[in-house]
Amino acid sequence: MKKLQLHSTISQYINKRSGIVAIVAAAVLIPTVTLATWGPQRPTYTIENAADKVVFNSITNNPHQGDERNFVQIKETSNTAPGGWKDELNVENGKEYWVRVYVHNNAKASLNLVATNTRVTANVPTALANEHRINGIVSADNATPQKVWDDVVLRSDKKFNIAYVNGSTRFINNIFTGEGKQLPDGITGSAGTQIGYDKIDGRVPGCFQYDGDVTFKIKIQEQQTANFDMDKKVRQNGTTEWKKSITAKPGTKVDYQVSYKNTGTVTQNNIIAIDKLPAGVSYQKGSTTLRNANHSNGNGLAVTSDTIVGAGLNLGSYTAGSDAYARFTATLPANDKLALCGPNTLRNFATVTSEQGTKESYADVVVTKENCGPTECKPGVPAGDAKCNTVTPAAALPTTGPAEVIAGLIGIAAITIGVVYYFKSRRELQDVLHDAQSQPTITKSTDKK
Repeated sequence: MKKLQLHSTISQYINKRSGIVAIVAAAVLIPTVTLATWGPQRPTYTIENAADKVVFNSITNNPHQGDERNFVQIKETSNTAPGGWKDELNVENGKEYWVRVYVHNNAKASLNLVATNTRVTANVPTALANEHRINGIVSADNATPQKVWDDVVLRSDKKFNIAYVNGSTRFINNIFTGEGKQLPDGITGSAGTQIGYDKIDGRVPGCFQYDGDVTFKIKIQEQQTANFDMDKKVRQNGTTEWKKSITAKPGTKVDYQVSYKNTGTVTQNNIIAIDKLPAGVSYQKGSTTLRNANHSNGNGLAVTSDTIVGAGLNLGSYTAGSDAYARFTATLPANDKLALCGPNTLRNFATVTSEQGTKESYADVVVTKENCGPTECKPGVPAGDAKCNTVTPAAALPTTGPAEVIAGLIGIAAITIGVVYYFKSRRELQDVLHDAQSQPTITKSTDKK
């Protein structure tokens, strides 16, 4: 087998507790990989030349097991075919694996040497790491050496620990066939679990017919994390598509949604959702629903409380990968209640809180205030402006430009001349009248006949 070939290349015997040897071997042959090891150093035997004492798992040419020093193997429980056992395995989260520990007293049958208080122990690590060893130990009070060990190596690209599956330990031999005899769960304890041959009394005779396997299950558990995602969306009431932002008319109804999803690997309890409505947006009482795996039809379960817009709605507890949706209906402000003329962005915030923290998201509704332009008292002048007051035009003052002065002088001169002429004509008239009065009166015609 692979690890035994490696061991024979380095040394016929490698003690797993000899750290220096293991480090040198790894550095020389496979510097990036840790291989399974066995121990302690001990004499080896063959089927042709078995041991003259009680010693376990030291025959190198077992027709079924090969080199018995490699006596701990592993395979996935889903692999029900014979064989398939390995010394090293890349494991996956959540899967279960069988671990097998082979037990064989190598003493010659003719010597009738029986191992007493024979026990099998498994060291199953529980810490988090990317690589673990499960160490299997076979011991007996009268064995030489008293205990032997081997291990398997488990690897993953993620940190994991190993859990023993309760009730899974069994002992299989020529007496306890099939699924074997169930053993107590003490195999992972310091004392291990006792085995035997025809009964569980710790007595195991020497020879092939008395060998057997102890098997037990383990489960791989990746590092547990607590995390979640949440989001806030909105849609127009009566539609089906959820969005981060929509446009709507004043006074219409919209539906809000707060979503949660457990993205971690542990169950999260008491998930609280709180929604903070924008100013002017009114919650429709009794409209809250909760959709999750238990209530997956339509909008889900009708919630009797309205706490989602108050102290918060408890969504419940959720296992890894599960989700929930809290939904409710609200009414947008009427046109005359909108603060701004034109577009108003009503931003709605929501928070989701778990035992590990709080996350926040928001959705927008854009509502346009219409017919809100100012009235005008006259073109271009808004009502209320000072320019809207009626002003009476002032009377026109006489013009006194050069042309007007000249025209005035001419007029005055004309008037003066007229007056002078008037008085002159009057005087001449008086003189004529006076002269007429001093002449005789003519009574005959001057016409000649």
